[in-house]
Amino acid sequence: MSEHSDYLRELAEGGFRESDAARFDAAWTHLQAAYEERLAAAVAPFDEWRSRFRAGAAETARLVEAYRAEARFLTVDSLAAGVRGRRRQQALAANLAEQIDAARREIADPGAVPKITSAWIVALFVNRVYRRCTVPGEPDLPAQLPELTFLAISAYFGTEAGLEELIPPP
Repeated sequence: MSEHSDYLRELAEGGFRESDAARFDAAWTHLQAAYEERLAAAVAPFDEWRSRFRAGAAETARLVEAYRAEARFLTVDSLAAGVRGRRRQQALAANLAEQIDAARREIADPGAVPKITSAWIVALFVNRVYRRCTVPGEPDLPAQLPELTFLAISAYFGTEAGLEELIPPP
C-alpha cells in the first residue's frame, strides 16, 4: 500500500498543491482500490450481515494500525485538497454506507431503520480513524471495536443484539 509514500509524506508536511492534483488522484485511486479489495476479501467468507460487518470492521481497524500514513491520507490530509478531497471522501463513504445498509435485508421491518443510519455508522468510524491519526494517545482502533460494533449492530438489530458485541465469548 505504500507505493505512494513519498507523496503522502509531502502532503502531510506541506499541504496540497494544485500542481500535485494528478499525484493526489493516483494515490487516492490506488489506496481506495486496495482498501476495498482487502475489505471484500475479509467479508467474503460470511453470509450473515453481522459477521460481515465484524470482519469488515476488524480489517479496517487492522489496516489503520498497520498503514497509518495511508489512513491519515484518506481521512485527514485529503481534506487539504478542498473539494477534490471531500468529493473522494464522500464517494468512498457512500460506497461503504451502501454496503452497511445491506443489513436491512436481514431485519423484519427495513423501514423501521432510517436510511441515513448507514452513513451515521460510517461517520462514526471515520471520526475514530481521524482521531486515531491526529490525537496523540488515542486508543488503538482494535480496542474500540466492541463499542463501534455495539452501536452499528444495535442500530439495525436492537440493543440486545448489540450487547452481544460487548460481552466476550466464554
